[in-house]
Amino acid sequence: MIKKLLALSASAEKAALNIYERTPLSLRYRLFYSPAFLRWLTLLKESENWDKERVRAYQLEQTRNLLIHSMKNVPYYRNLFSASGFNPENVQNFDDLRVIPYLSKENVRDNTREFIDERVPLTSLTKKSTGGSSGIPITVYRSRSNEAAFLAFRTSILARIAYRPKAREVMLWPDVKLGGKSIPFMRYGNRLVCSVRYLTGEWILKYLDMIRNFQPEYILGYPSVLTVLSNALKHNNLPPYRGMKAAISYSENLSAWQREFMEMSFGSRVFSMYAMTERAAIAGECENSTGLHFHPLYGMMELKEGDHGRKEVVVTGFTNNEMPLIRYKTGDLIGEHSEFCHACGRRHLVAGTIEGRSHEFLVGRNGELIPALSSWMGTFRNVLQYQFFQKQPGKVVLNIVPAKAFSKSDHALILEELERIFGQMKDAVYLEFNFVDHIPRTSSGKIKMIEQQLDLYNLVARNAN
Repeated sequence: MIKKLLALSASAEKAALNIYERTPLSLRYRLFYSPAFLRWLTLLKESENWDKERVRAYQLEQTRNLLIHSMKNVPYYRNLFSASGFNPENVQNFDDLRVIPYLSKENVRDNTREFIDERVPLTSLTKKSTGGSSGIPITVYRSRSNEAAFLAFRTSILARIAYRPKAREVMLWPDVKLGGKSIPFMRYGNRLVCSVRYLTGEWILKYLDMIRNFQPEYILGYPSVLTVLSNALKHNNLPPYRGMKAAISYSENLSAWQREFMEMSFGSRVFSMYAMTERAAIAGECENSTGLHFHPLYGMMELKEGDHGRKEVVVTGFTNNEMPLIRYKTGDLIGEHSEFCHACGRRHLVAGTIEGRSHEFLVGRNGELIPALSSWMGTFRNVLQYQFFQKQPGKVVLNIVPAKAFSKSDHALILEELERIFGQMKDAVYLEFNFVDHIPRTSSGKIKMIEQQLDLYNLVARNAN
């Protein structure tokens, strides 16, 4: 009986997805997205012609409104502003914000509930964990209107490469589930969704054939995942996919060698985006350049002095009033940047590359590339920090800084979670635990999620030949 119910549930879920994909966009936006989605789309289209003064005026207005809201409704900021004598009502310019201290990931991690609007029940919010690229994963809460804003900005940015929500696309997803069960792939409407957990062995070849027969216009995934797929194409001497318009990468930093390798394998442009689980900043390339354009209507950007001429990205998000992050230190660094794009004319902060999001691969005993751990990894119970360390194929050390309450049951839960995360790739590496008092930070102050000692560039190049 239970199996029959699960089967019915899976069938109903897939039927619902097919109905969603066939729904006309105008109706889909009204039925499935909140009204905020269409309001944001309208504003984004209008703002394309704003000058610098109009953009800054909008940012100041949004910042001031957010500060007033946070003082009234968010315990953390109410206490912070009261202790420092800061009154948001008196804010006249951006310099007035300097009295507010920068917000660290540790502070959010240790005081999560204090950052939530006390009027909003937690049951109405979606709980998410960051990938922990800094080694300090945190928990965030998002509302339906916040999700609608993100989708609107994403839609607007992808329109720069003529992307349409109804285009034929392949999504390389961390985990594909149907009826609560993990499966290798799923197809519905104009989408083919492939699970990264099966991106090894014979399944890679199956995916390559499925994608070719599907004839996608776009392939979406983390750069590390797209690299694995493009490597498989080259390794098997397969031609690029016909009719493909672009590969869309996001979440991780896209290195120059990865871009070159993917564009050669896929035979199309690689379009990179930047976004955060915290929903405080979003960026994407433009029609004519590879610089990442941070959208000024999504949040206010500050650049904090870093080392070697680099700047740390500090953000104040405008779309998540339920859990506002003000002057939040992302840990991401940019080097060369400008406040105007000569290629497209937008007055956005434009960065060449973003450091601190380099999600290295792990390498299996037979040279398998295991990508994008951060896309699956959340927070481990009673773990303050963690880092994967590798210096030989097939062997990985997991360094853990445990909290005082850490116990054997937490150890067992980590093993169980890692087995679930690695999926079909779990036998490719031997994992060793190492409990430490601290994990060394990089010169920029970050803790790398993976400290990879192997030469990945040469490894990928060798596998492709």
